[in-house]
Amino acid sequence: MTVTKKILIAYATVHGSTAEIAEFMGQMFGENHFDVTVANVETLESVAGYDAYILGSAIHAGMWLTPMSRFLDRFEGELAKQPLYFFITCIRILEPDGYQHALENYVHRDTLEKIGARDIAIFAGKLRLDAIDLRDRWTLSLRYDGSQAPGMLNDDYRDWNAIRNWTARVRSELEKSVL
Repeated sequence: MTVTKKILIAYATVHGSTAEIAEFMGQMFGENHFDVTVANVETLESVAGYDAYILGSAIHAGMWLTPMSRFLDRFEGELAKQPLYFFITCIRILEPDGYQHALENYVHRDTLEKIGARDIAIFAGKLRLDAIDLRDRWTLSLRYDGSQAPGMLNDDYRDWNAIRNWTARVRSELEKSVL
C-alpha cells in the first residue's frame, strides 16, 4: 500500500517569480502522487498535518522577505519536526561568484539550522524593471556596471532545468524516507 505524503510548498514573493517556481515544483510533486499544497506564507494559518516542507523566498536588498521571516518565527517549532528544504530566488547569482555570494550573505544559516533545513537552493528570478519601484531599481543599479542599457536586463533568468533537477532530488529523498 502506498502512503500519500503531504507536502507544503510555501513561498514569499513580491513580483511573482518565486510563486511561479513554487507552482512548478508543486506540479512536479503532484505528478508523482504527492498531496501538495502550494501557498503564499502570508495566507497560511497552520503548517500542521504535512509530512515535509519546501519553503522559498525572493531576496530583496540582501535579505529574504519579511513575510518569510515572520512565517519562520511563527512556525519554527512545527517546521523543525518534518523534513524541510529551502530555496531563494536572487538575480545576483547571475554575476561572477554571485551564487557563492548569495549562499554566504543571503542565507541565514542559524535560522535554517534551527528548523533543520536539509538542502538549500538558489535560483535566479525574472527581472522586469518596469515592475520594480524606484528604490529597488536603485539597489539593482549598484550591482551592475552599466555596460548594458537598463532595458537589456529585462528577462526571465530562471533556469528551469536546475529547478527541475533540484525538485527531483528533493522528491527522490522524500520518496525514500519513511515519513
